[in-house]
Amino acid sequence: MASSLALFVLGGAYLLVVAPVADLYSERQARLEDRRAVLPRLLAAAAELPSLRARVAQLRAAASLRKVNLEGASDAIASADLESRIDALASSVGATIGSTEALPAEARGAYRRIGLRLALSGSYETLVKLIARIEAATPPLVVDNLQIHGVLRRPGLPQGSAEDAALDAGLDVFGFRSDAAPAAQKP
Repeated sequence: MASSLALFVLGGAYLLVVAPVADLYSERQARLEDRRAVLPRLLAAAAELPSLRARVAQLRAAASLRKVNLEGASDAIASADLESRIDALASSVGATIGSTEALPAEARGAYRRIGLRLALSGSYETLVKLIARIEAATPPLVVDNLQIHGVLRRPGLPQGSAEDAALDAGLDVFGFRSDAAPAAQKP
């Protein structure tokens, strides 16, 4: 009886003291192994930090030099600037601008959206080149509401003539101007 009581006390002591301590030890051992596995990656990231900071500074400097707004003290001046840019881009690719309509300026946060509606004509390749140049322009411009229509061929013209490949297109082009103008100039 005394031996069974001693075994019972030892078993209880094991379950109440030794087993929880062993579990705590194994949990801490697993956590330590996880941290040791992460350490090389953290050291590699820390080694890259100075070069990443230098790259961020370089990109910020380049972004501050990059022109992102249309120039002009008013919406009308910015619209005229946008129109001259579009005219220059169109003439550089050989597209013909039939008409240009200024769209009403809209407030967009700290900026004013300045827009033009254009009617163009030219070959498919010419229109694609113009759209590509508009989207790559500085300051950034946005093309919207693009509609391309084929021109009906006149009867009697031979197939494959220059007029046969012409297309008419309509599109809206938007740029943004800083809304830092005085309140008296706003419409």
